[in-house]
Amino acid sequence: MKTIGRTLSGTVIVEMTAEEFDAIGATRSPLVAAIGWPGVAKPEAPAEAAKMSPAELVNYVGERLANLRPKKRAAIIRWIKTTFQFSGGIEARAIERVIDGLETERFFVFDDEGRVTYVDSDKPSEPGAASRNSRRWKAVNASG
Repeated sequence: MKTIGRTLSGTVIVEMTAEEFDAIGATRSPLVAAIGWPGVAKPEAPAEAAKMSPAELVNYVGERLANLRPKKRAAIIRWIKTTFQFSGGIEARAIERVIDGLETERFFVFDDEGRVTYVDSDKPSEPGAASRNSRRWKAVNASG
């Protein structure tokens, strides 16, 4: 079977079997996954800040920040806004509550200039420290 595809850079002609063509559509298209094509997992729904309790928000953000480790308070705020932008957004007051909750739980502290210091035994510059911190964060929050 010959298929003509159009892209931004021009037209492409591809020769493949019908089964190969169907397999490409099943693995690449989020619409197909949402419909429920067999063998294709549905994409994870974005978290909605409005439906989460303050404690759930702190845990949700903390688990993800453990891997990213932004260096400044402004970067953390920007990341939280971006994380919830496709699910209705998050209020500035809720962002401050999340940051205060993470500070209270000793996840990180800020200096006078807004720089972040993550409170843990690992050095931030050590390779693999972020993934170990993520596991530590999940273990601490799972037990308590």
